[in-house]
Amino acid sequence: MIRYSIILVFCFFMISCGSAPSEAPTPVTPAQPEKAPDAVELSKPLNNTTCLEAVNTNQVQLTWTPVTSATSYEIKITNLKTNVTETKAATTSPALISLVAGETYAWSVVSKSTKTSLTATSPVWKFFFAGTGESSLAPNPAQLLSPASGESVDAVSGQIKLSWKATDADTPFESLTYEVYVGEDFAKVALGEVPKIKSTSSTISVPVQSGKIYYWMVKTMDSKSASYSSVNGFRVN
Repeated sequence: MIRYSIILVFCFFMISCGSAPSEAPTPVTPAQPEKAPDAVELSKPLNNTTCLEAVNTNQVQLTWTPVTSATSYEIKITNLKTNVTETKAATTSPALISLVAGETYAWSVVSKSTKTSLTATSPVWKFFFAGTGESSLAPNPAQLLSPASGESVDAVSGQIKLSWKATDADTPFESLTYEVYVGEDFAKVALGEVPKIKSTSSTISVPVQSGKIYYWMVKTMDSKSASYSSVNGFRVN
């Protein structure tokens, strides 16, 4: 009996002196995903306008609204006649860019941050750089009439008709000529990177496919200069 009592006491002692229960592992907080800086809003030159404000004859001032999440910026400006794009670094707005007078340009601003490799890009704007004393050279940007932006249209024999209105203060309407850009990629249309359709009238018909979305833009030209319309989109039923 005494032997059994000793064995029970010994077992109780072994259980009491066992190792302490291990602590639960500390949960690992997942790393927060990188966040790109905000895209800026462009200010001047206004979209689809003639820029008359030149600094030192051949420089234009590009202005945008800075964002606190960006530490620097990158300006992308494309000469739409030569299709050459230049990239300029900037720490803040405004920035002075040397340009060739009498040409049309597209520009955008990329927001960058030292905290991340991600970036954000503003919308693409276009302007005609008239330079000093050439305020009457550029035609007014064409007003796109049909199809209206966002409209759904029915094709006739696989084609739809595009129509627009253009004016020029110093050139008769009949003397204006046009280049029409149509495609399924908004950015390529806006930068004139799709095949152009030449026209001497303000109405043309273009081939389309049912169920697709198309974008279009019109370049209006007189004997000396040109202007670009906004980019409209439409869906084919």
